[in-house]
Amino acid sequence: MGMGDAYLAILLGLIVGWPKILLALFLAFFLGAVWGMGLIVAGKKKMKSRLPFAPFMILGALIAIFFYAPIIDWYFSLFLLH
Repeated sequence: MGMGDAYLAILLGLIVGWPKILLALFLAFFLGAVWGMGLIVAGKKKMKSRLPFAPFMILGALIAIFFYAPIIDWYFSLFLLH
């Protein structure tokens, strides 16, 4: 993660808002890790290869903007005992 990614995270935090930015960043790291592992398994990248992080941050922010409530409801429903 470079300084440009940090600036983008601040900008996305201002756009998305306080609680949603946490989900957006979590999703960005998760999606980036899954994508990176897929590229490594496919043999297109190595462990030392770099992957741009900004597209995953933007995708995480979009998902958080449009699907925040259903994702959070689903997550907390995992902990409810019936």
